[in-house]
Amino acid sequence: MAEHFFVIGAQRCGTTYLHGLLDEHPEIVMARPALPEPKFFYDDELFERGLDWYRSHFFGHQQGERLWGEKSVGYLESDLAADRIRAAFPDAPLLVSLRNPIGRAVSNYWFTAGHGLEDRPIEEALMAEDDGMVERDGDWFLVAGRRIAANPFIYRRRSRYVEDLRRWADRFGKDRMHIMVFEDVVGSETAVGDLYRFLGVDPSFRPSALNRVVHASSGGRPIPDDLHRRLAEEFEPSNRALEAEFGVDLSSWRSAPEPAS
Repeated sequence: MAEHFFVIGAQRCGTTYLHGLLDEHPEIVMARPALPEPKFFYDDELFERGLDWYRSHFFGHQQGERLWGEKSVGYLESDLAADRIRAAFPDAPLLVSLRNPIGRAVSNYWFTAGHGLEDRPIEEALMAEDDGMVERDGDWFLVAGRRIAANPFIYRRRSRYVEDLRRWADRFGKDRMHIMVFEDVVGSETAVGDLYRFLGVDPSFRPSALNRVVHASSGGRPIPDDLHRRLAEEFEPSNRALEAEFGVDLSSWRSAPEPAS
């Protein structure tokens, strides 16, 4: 039986780039289609079809690769997904990509606005968060009559990464998690080699996606200095906890803060 691993998040943090690095490796097969993401472990209707269906439906194109991976970034925020994956694959490696939280929050806003779900000015939206704009449907959200896997309006909360990482560490242990800083991974042969080594595949493989242009943000639009300052102050305690609890090196966020875009 093939081994499974999961890219669980975070949203707007370069996971599509990460998917490309993984999908190219000859020892890895990634679930298809990549979009829409499988979301199998928090979609009750899909989950009830069972693991045999999961493997045949999402990995029917496999050609004997020993490592099978799925990317569904909404998993990071889901207790239900964490519990189900823990029950099905208790030893599964977990991959997490994190991005400067200010850039992630701003990118989240423009992504939501670009899909016609957000019409508030950016400062109002980021400060208000969802403000009762969604209804829950199990682990799904109802927005303007649409059923969405993740609340599109929790711009700031989603950037306090440590809160979500704890739920997975509690279930799997920190040693099963490979946490990457997106800004440090892009174009880095060393970081990609470390990723492959963590998964137990050939770390010398060099994917063509390594230097692929990445559009992790949306639009290059600046935000007011005051908003940038308030966000930086809010995220600082979470960033410190992330470093202390998970040993993540965030020096790139401090030495060269991501432009507010």
